[in-house]
Amino acid sequence: MPHNLRIVDYVIGVPGSVHDSNAFAKARIARHPQTFLGGNEWIWADSAYGARPWCVVPFKRPAAGGLTGNQKTFNYHLSKVRVRSEHCFGSLKGRFQSLRELRVQIQAQKDLDEVNMWTRCCFILHNMIVDIEEQLGGTGTFDHFAEEARQWGHRVQDSGEGDEDDAEQEGAGDEGFIGSQGQIFRNTLMGQLLRDFNQHTLNSSSVHHNV
Repeated sequence: MPHNLRIVDYVIGVPGSVHDSNAFAKARIARHPQTFLGGNEWIWADSAYGARPWCVVPFKRPAAGGLTGNQKTFNYHLSKVRVRSEHCFGSLKGRFQSLRELRVQIQAQKDLDEVNMWTRCCFILHNMIVDIEEQLGGTGTFDHFAEEARQWGHRVQDSGEGDEDDAEQEGAGDEGFIGSQGQIFRNTLMGQLLRDFNQHTLNSSSVHHNV
């Protein structure tokens, strides 16, 4: 979750050579999104994933032309939310140093099972810490690992992961383009968010001038 870095769903045991979208397809939230998400809820993802009505991804640069100003603004704010998942990885590796590099030779299924169980235990402990700290009303130990988390997020951003430079197929830069249900939802959401943002900016400006 972006506000507290709680892990809701995960996929482990998949080889690193598998594309993110293929690994994500094995997640419970991808197979049964209605179990995790309400009617007005969705997840934010990077451009490695497909656009769905419950999975909002950045606009990609079209093969011909460029992104519109609204699309660039939308991508910018989406990345600010999505990078929190990278912060979660940084926090995990800060709390549980073993996750930095598990020195286990995987030669049989039992070796993979052991690594998966070790990782799963770290996830469970991470969520327990989040829950306990929220119940105690403290600021949480995330601050202690904040720098680790920020560096992890910066490394991903600097590497270009989720970048908009990958050319998307037809109509990506055309806000009037009618595509899949996911693309239609993304366009609708962009319009609503930008209208709300512009209205908030206008109201704030009016208050400032009236003071």
